[in-house]
Amino acid sequence: MTDTIIAFVISFGLGLAALFLVLRLFSGFASADFNERSNHSRPTPQIGGLALVPIFVLAMIAFRLAGEPTPVFSDWGFLAAVLILLATGIVDDRVSLGALPKLALQFLAAAIAVTALGDVLDAARLPYALSALAAFAALVAITNLSNFLDGLDLMAVATIGVPGVFFALLAMTGAIGLAFGPAGAVSAGLFLAFISVNRPPAKAFLGDAGSLPFGLILGAMTVVVACRVSPIAALLLPAYMLCDGLVTIMRRTFRGENILHAHSSHVYQRAFRTGRPVLVVIGATATVGAAAGFALLATAGAGIGWHMAAVLAAFVLWWSAAAWLMRDIRA
Repeated sequence: MTDTIIAFVISFGLGLAALFLVLRLFSGFASADFNERSNHSRPTPQIGGLALVPIFVLAMIAFRLAGEPTPVFSDWGFLAAVLILLATGIVDDRVSLGALPKLALQFLAAAIAVTALGDVLDAARLPYALSALAAFAALVAITNLSNFLDGLDLMAVATIGVPGVFFALLAMTGAIGLAFGPAGAVSAGLFLAFISVNRPPAKAFLGDAGSLPFGLILGAMTVVVACRVSPIAALLLPAYMLCDGLVTIMRRTFRGENILHAHSSHVYQRAFRTGRPVLVVIGATATVGAAAGFALLATAGAGIGWHMAAVLAAFVLWWSAAAWLMRDIRA
């Protein structure tokens, strides 16, 4: 538990320092230009990933070298997968790779990450092949959803950083094992630091170099919860992301849109562009995520019935928040 708390504090401090340094040195790197899909009014550097992802990787290596490796997250294969997505994001932030090459690299990273999850998947109640396939699908899906939601001030903090907090807390309760705590703590500390440059008006965004690797990390956290608690309970960790992302995909599919093409149809995008203040949108997002996180903590030791009830309640809360945010703009 002490390691988890120390990891949080140190990662917060290192995150602040790295963001300050990278923002000064690379202020013009891969600026997110203003266009018809933008949620900001000026070009904004996408340097969050450049600053924060290397710290996560180095922190996990430090725990490994200290003789206290964090399961999964300190695995060399998993860290290689994270770095593959960091490199992918850096290139894509500079010159668009296109949907299919980007997806192919996500498949590669997810496949490598699954090998690091081997011991965790062994604890699942499914045959290993089915568990590995489900884990692969979850990693790719959550990586993509994280990428979709890095488009508004503090949105990445609310949808990726908040789950990291609850993953660390879940580890500290012993529900998934104390050894997993540092991974959630480092992620939470880094995103707390990210608030310093991502609060309105944002001085920087994560960029693909941040949203892709941290999406993979969140995906791995979700798989750990699925195997150590239950697959149903695991839906609570990235609850907002799953609700918003999957409903948006269904909505676009029913409208005959190409879901691989860039768009601005997420609830947070539509609400912000029609006048909802950014802090109101983020407040609603964080409330859903935090409520789902507390529900996960409260029901982790309970039966599957409680997990299903918690997931249903989280979806109802998300639906209510979405309806309220778009109360006057339904289309």
